[in-house]
Amino acid sequence: MILFGVLLFLIIFSIDSTQNVIADNQNTVDVNGDSTQIHLMAHNRVNYRFRQRTQLRINCSANLDLDISCDSLNIGNKIFEIEINSTKDLKMNMTCTEEQAELGLLKGEIHQNRNRNRFRYQAGFVVALEVNGSIQAKLKLQAENEYKHGTWAYYDEDSQTWIPVETVLEDGFLVTETNHFSTWTIINLEQDFTIAWIIGLGIVAVLAITGLIIWKKKRK
Repeated sequence: MILFGVLLFLIIFSIDSTQNVIADNQNTVDVNGDSTQIHLMAHNRVNYRFRQRTQLRINCSANLDLDISCDSLNIGNKIFEIEINSTKDLKMNMTCTEEQAELGLLKGEIHQNRNRNRFRYQAGFVVALEVNGSIQAKLKLQAENEYKHGTWAYYDEDSQTWIPVETVLEDGFLVTETNHFSTWTIINLEQDFTIAWIIGLGIVAVLAITGLIIWKKKRK
């Protein structure tokens, strides 16, 4: 009887462990290609891993029909998370690329916005989002050394510029909140030394003129 009880316990434990492993595995969906279409039930968090590289983690408070395209071969091993709050079911398109040259994003290069903001693009991750309803969302990208001090920015079609937004570093992720979707990325804002140079030259000029006046007075 003791032996039978031990065997029964082992069988039950084994079944329970197997169920837990399956449940955990269901949270990560491996995608061998570059695109997938899925229906995500409300309040379920799923991690889509493209070609064993790029991970896209999605959590939505409403039912979500999602069409994803991800250029993981170029993006590489990055982790992007999106949390969406909505009162209605949604349909969303998500396209992830390494660069978008037509929007002025070439990795490693410094760019000049029309508003004169200078920035360097180092992240190698651009996400274009389209949704058919009103939302509140949180965007997260795992920070790497090249852009750990970077800021989220979205592309404004009207001004054709990248608009930086408030960004915080939380648990190794660069995080921002938004109520609209468009094209988003991480940029490194470059320090504009133009004003500093002008002020510096002005101070030098004033000191030089003052010194010249004092020198002339002493000669008299």
